Amino acid sequence: MHFQKVCLSLLCMTLISACSNQRLVDEIKIVQTMGYDLTEHGVKSVVLYPIFENKNEAQLEFLDTSSNSYYDIIPRLNTKTNDPIEYGQLRMVLFGKTYSQKGIDAVIHSLCRDAKIGTRIQLGVSERDASEILTTSTKYKDPFYISGMINQNIINGNIPMTNLQEFLFDHYGEGRDPFLPYIILERGNVKIDGIVLFSSDKFKTMISMKEAFILKMLVDNSKNGSYMYPLNGSKSNRDDFILLHSIGSNVKFTVDQVMPKPMISIKVNLKLQVKDVPNQIDLAKEEQLRGLEQTVGSYFEKEIQSFISLCKKNKVDPVGFGDLVRSQSLNWEEKEFYATYEQLKTNVKVKVHIIQTGVGE
Repeated sequence: MHFQKVCLSLLCMTLISACSNQRLVDEIKIVQTMGYDLTEHGVKSVVLYPIFENKNEAQLEFLDTSSNSYYDIIPRLNTKTNDPIEYGQLRMVLFGKTYSQKGIDAVIHSLCRDAKIGTRIQLGVSERDASEILTTSTKYKDPFYISGMINQNIINGNIPMTNLQEFLFDHYGEGRDPFLPYIILERGNVKIDGIVLFSSDKFKTMISMKEAFILKMLVDNSKNGSYMYPLNGSKSNRDDFILLHSIGSNVKFTVDQVMPKPMISIKVNLKLQVKDVPNQIDLAKEEQLRGLEQTVGSYFEKEIQSFISLCKKNKVDPVGFGDLVRSQSLNWEEKEFYATYEQLKTNVKVKVHIIQTGVGE
């Protein structure tokens, strides 16, 4: 009898708790995406939250507000709703380009101090105002659409690993700079169009999706990334390309010299699948296969050197060369290293192994 009473009590508590949780969900605005833009007089913020009209179907609504400071954005948003705003399910923060050029440290610092917000949320920079991108994204009726798009391209595409946790490590760590996906609108659709390279917390320059493949090769395993390789260099026409699909890569950095000018050796092993090969190339022949491996390897050596030159010219370090040199030096100073960053010497060797091939019609 006592056991039955205990079970009945537990059942009642569960039902009461479930009802309470349901009311809680109905009485709060669960923000899942936020955006920040720079205005003439300060900051504009927009938040997206779902309203569940039917089971598994949500209508996206948004609130926006402006202020002369980032710090009172949340209180101002709260004045525009009859329900409190909750950020526990936040998955995406998008910064307008002009906002990111001024620096995003205030928002980043606030996010990392909020225990309700996980460090795996996605961050991005938009070509236009973040509010315009987020307003357009409501047509997908998915509050996680942009964050899901970024995660999908990390797993299956050219985007290196990125989220708030990675940004914090690169931003606050010595000898490296962070990077974020670059979001645009193309014919009314949201699209990832490259990577923004930051100098500290400020937008410095951006790179294409092809260059993102190079960055991913240097900082991550480039598994599942794709690259169009021009058979005839800059003279290639639309039929003179081979689609390369990365099956996996690994990279080894060696600091050969710290003083007076740092020297770093970079060795990359890259496994590729080759698709849509032109008829004049017969990869069934061992000689042609090995020849292609060598020429593709030499091509990527030049592309990596070109990417490193771009980084040095813009004084950004997404690869973390400064951190590599710091690990081998007892007297490393960040300011001194980047004062002579353009003098950094790199020796690059790429070994390509084509392990699967496909021949296009």
